[in-house]
Amino acid sequence: MMERIAKAQLRLMKYGAFIGIIGGIASFVGPNHHGLIKAMMGVVIGCMLLGKRLPLALKEMFDANQELTDEMENSNKN
Repeated sequence: MMERIAKAQLRLMKYGAFIGIIGGIASFVGPNHHGLIKAMMGVVIGCMLLGKRLPLALKEMFDANQELTDEMENSNKN
């Protein structure tokens, strides 16, 4: 179970790093004003490039955590 959570966390960290890199690159493109707006556009573009991978990774993380929370609830009942 913990291996599944670690795998999902690693996958989300990779996607987060990718989105951050795209956002950082986008903030340096173009004129030197409105850097925050350009960074957010880069984040949106990064999410669009990930497409269906990001929601699937979030669902995998939710499912892995659901097993952990169910186990914790069952141990509290006993």
